[in-house]
Amino acid sequence: MVAYTTRLPAGFPGQVSREDALLIEPGIIDSSTPPTAFGTFCKVVSGKIQPIASGDAATVVHGLLAQPYPVQATTVTSALSSAAAPPSSGMVGVLRRGYMAVTLAQGTAAKKGQVYVRVTADTGKAVGDIETAADSAKCVAVTGCYFTGPADANGVVEVEFNL
Repeated sequence: MVAYTTRLPAGFPGQVSREDALLIEPGIIDSSTPPTAFGTFCKVVSGKIQPIASGDAATVVHGLLAQPYPVQATTVTSALSSAAAPPSSGMVGVLRRGYMAVTLAQGTAAKKGQVYVRVTADTGKAVGDIETAADSAKCVAVTGCYFTGPADANGVVEVEFNL
């Protein structure tokens, strides 16, 4: 039995957190450059979904990689957790509008705080990380994407995208 004394967890990365104002589009994964995590920003290259890459501009952001539901997995833990990984080929859902739980890599999120995505790697910071500041232009502001509040104890935070 688990007791939550302050707040519930925010969810799992890639989990849609509210179903009102929701738009998820299907996309084909580029198997030569597949996304590696749910709840991360992605782009479209030659009609296929790829993760954000080093040097990308904010204008290439297409959406957030959505974790599918219902899921098919050998265990609930592997299907619904931060360890769940997207397939390396086939179809995937991309959140184009709505609310999603994501992993906050750097900073302290606040309600209506701008969301940034890292486009230049640095020590302990990977391209594609979600952050709260520009970090000397190593991150770009994602237009229409804001935090809805602080991250939970696991570093998961809800964002609103393109609303």
